[in-house]
Amino acid sequence: MSNRFKPYATVALIIEEQGKYLMVEEYNEDENNRLVFSNPCGHIDEHESILDAARREGYEETGCSITLLNLICIHDYVKENETIYRFTFLARRDDENAKLVAKDPDGEILRVRFYTKDEIYANKDKWRTRLVGKSFDEYFAGKRYPLDLIRSVYP
Repeated sequence: MSNRFKPYATVALIIEEQGKYLMVEEYNEDENNRLVFSNPCGHIDEHESILDAARREGYEETGCSITLLNLICIHDYVKENETIYRFTFLARRDDENAKLVAKDPDGEILRVRFYTKDEIYANKDKWRTRLVGKSFDEYFAGKRYPLDLIRSVYP
């Protein structure tokens, strides 16, 4: 029997407040610890639904509880040595006055801050992955899908 292919499943959030977008800064371990920025995002854990993962990652990477509003897009990111299925959501922080401090158990997030659209696109060389731009392209194109497209099935 051959080894079964196992893609990665990830979630990402677009959180807009007053025309700015919440992003996280970290060192990219894949590229000589280069400082990069990205949407709050991360892997779906074992036995975790897609929606629960998005809420958890939002909290871990921003320190704030969040509410998911819409699905923006699903990217099928096929790379040379891996495939990633990324679900990007529009979300809002439940308390816009809450302090932005990552509660990342891996300790990888250096800073959480807001960027303007122009800053995001002007610094594409600092994106953690090109999915940052692809997700924002979909968002700015007005893509919004209901969350009930995703249905969790439990035993």
